[in-house]
This record gives sequence, structure tokens and C-alpha cells, in this order.
Amino acid sequence: MPSGVAARMAVLAVLRRVRDGRRFDEALDEAATGLSAADRRLAHEVAAGVLRHRRELDRRLRQLTSAAWKRVNPDVKDLLRIGAYQLTYLDRVPGYAALSATVEVAKAAVGNRPAGMVNAVLRRLSAADGEEAPTTDGLDLAERHSHPGWLVNRWLTRYGADRTEALLRHNNARPDITIRPTRWVADQLRAALEASGIVFEDAPFGAGFVVRTPSVRSIPGFADGGFVVQDPAQGRLLRFAAVPQTGRVWDACAAPGGKAAVLAAAGHRVVASDRARPRLALLRETLRRTAPEVLVLAADARYPPFAAARLDTVLIDAPCSATGTLRRHPDARWRLTARRIHELARRQREILDATASAVGDGGRLIYLTCSLEPEENEDQVDGFLHRHPGFYRESDDLSIFPPDSGTDGGYGARMRRRG
Repeated sequence: MPSGVAARMAVLAVLRRVRDGRRFDEALDEAATGLSAADRRLAHEVAAGVLRHRRELDRRLRQLTSAAWKRVNPDVKDLLRIGAYQLTYLDRVPGYAALSATVEVAKAAVGNRPAGMVNAVLRRLSAADGEEAPTTDGLDLAERHSHPGWLVNRWLTRYGADRTEALLRHNNARPDITIRPTRWVADQLRAALEASGIVFEDAPFGAGFVVRTPSVRSIPGFADGGFVVQDPAQGRLLRFAAVPQTGRVWDACAAPGGKAAVLAAAGHRVVASDRARPRLALLRETLRRTAPEVLVLAADARYPPFAAARLDTVLIDAPCSATGTLRRHPDARWRLTARRIHELARRQREILDATASAVGDGGRLIYLTCSLEPEENEDQVDGFLHRHPGFYRESDDLSIFPPDSGTDGGYGARMRRRG
């Protein structure tokens, strides 16, 4: 199979898996098996791009499709999106090559007749290329930047039009890969990157290095646990946490394990836990490489595996809507619902109430999320402190708004039990 066709066939396989409920990263790993490094890069870029820009692509395609869009076969829709993304956003691939390869995939995947429709619609799109998008307001803003309307309306209410549009643009940009030293010191990792010829630069907020590479596993030090992949926002939140060197730290919702590894590298005595089997497997794999001294437990944070009032620090990196990381997870915006945010807020409340019992007198309870939503962040902490007057805020909270920082978003609060 020609290289370009194989890459685009993998893109269709990724989009099928995402439609079936698989997460983007898992779907890509499965679909890109056997591809060359160049084809894997192309498959990643196109699949992620389709998911980030889906609503805008659909807006343009609906205008060029004679059939009612809602009745178009799901595979044909995705093939049209694959071609449209390349024609609209991917300058480095010639239009004729993108169109030809996409039509070849359509022939193999859905047959000659639907492939003819794909060919005709994409040729119309190519001829219409360069038309200006309409000016925007409310729902059109969501469509043009390819986000769910209900989510954009939430943000418009809170942030206003300009900051909301800045957030939408940020979410549609390609994310950087940032690595943070763990078992290797920064100078050792820097020297290895220079020796390998990998292009890199210092990350914001002293959070390691931004690297330009298609494969994290090819970076020197991966097998030795020399680093973890961690967005600078997570490093900033961990620095805000100001975990004291004394006593034991329980990282109660620890998967994938980056924060536990960084804390262990700084000399902390860490116990890391998570409850779901896939996340627990990921946690163990990360810490096996980067911090084998960390004790890993299978535990639901709502049922602490510690006696009451025994720990100096409990760190909760809470399960959340992850609306601060939509740039990094292009499929997540389409899975999220308002109801899901409500469900997650209830679970966060249960975790906070339960883990508080493990904090000793004078001990710290640190609450972090990668969410931008107030009911998961400041409202959650306010409610906890109202229910637990034995705790108080140790400092002002930290809120990271992605367009302001150029990183993922997130939230942190430090609370202490009265001694």
C-alpha cells in the first residue's frame, strides 16, 4: 500500500475507534502500528486536526454536499473530513496528493460509488478554497472553532467573547511535548538531547525541555526513566503545592504517575495509588521506569488505605473534566457533557471528604485539577472548607488560564488541618 494511503487509512481507523468511545491516544497507537515514522506523524496530525476542527469542517462540507449531511454514512463523513482538513489546514501536503490519497482510501473502505462522492465534494472544496469564514457570534463562534456550543456558552458567560475566542484558538493549536527530568538531572538530559541531535528549548517556568520529536520513546533517557512527559502547567501546579520534605506524601489519584515521579526525584517519600485497572497499570509502568522506590497501591481515594490522621501531606490530582487540556486531547471535547461535569464534581467532593480523614494535625491537603470549571475548582474547595471547619486555606488559589500561560490550564488549592 502506498505510504500516503497507509497513513490516511490509519486516520480513518483512529476516527472509527474514537466514534466507538476509544480515547485518541489509544486509538492512534493501535491504528498506527507498522507505519513509518513519517506516516505516523502524518496520521497523528490529520486525525488530531479533524477532531479539533470537526465543526468547521462540517460547516464547509454541508454546503457542498447534495445529500442531507445527517444521512451521510459515518465513514464517508470522516473521509470527507480527512480530505477537507488537509485541503484547508495542511499546507505541506499538495492538494492534489491529499485528494488523490483520500479517494484511494475511500475506494478501499467504502467502495467506488461513495468514493466518487468523496472525490466530487473535495474537488468542490478545493475550488472554493480561500473563501472567508463568516463573522462570528455565539453559536457560530463554537462552529468556527469546532467546540460544543454548550461549552462555549459556559465560557462566554464567565470569560467574555475575547478571552473565550482566545481559549478556543489555543485549544486548536498543536501542543508541545515537554519532558521533565526525574532519574536524570537536567544537565545530563540536556547533554543527551544535544548529542542525539533532537531540537529542544527550555520549557516555561523551569519545567524541563520542549522537544521536537515524533516519538517520546526515541528520546535518550526514556528507557532509563530519565524523564517524564509533563506539561509546564502541571509542573507549575506541583511547585505551587509546595509539598514539605518532611513526612510521607500520599498521591491519592496518581495515574499516570508524573507528579509522583517528580516528587520522588526531589527526595519525597511517596505512596501513589489509583483505583481503575488500566490507570493502575499505567501508573506502575511509569513509576517502574522513573521512580521504582515509590510504593504503588490499588486503592479508591474514597476509601483511604491509611489510618485516620496519620499523614503529613495528601495530594489529590482529582479526576476532572480536563477542560484545561483540550488542546492535548482533541477528542475529549466531543465526549464531555454538562452532566459529566456534575458527576465529576460529586466524585471530587467524595474524594475530598474521605481523604481529609488521613491528614494529621497541621498536615496539608493539596487539591489540583486540570479543569477550568468553577464547580470543579474554587466552588469545590469552598464547599469542602464549609463542611470541614478544621481545615483552612493556606494561601490564595492558583488558576492557570491556557491563553495567558501558553500551556495547559489547571487549578490548585492548598489547605491545612488546624493543629
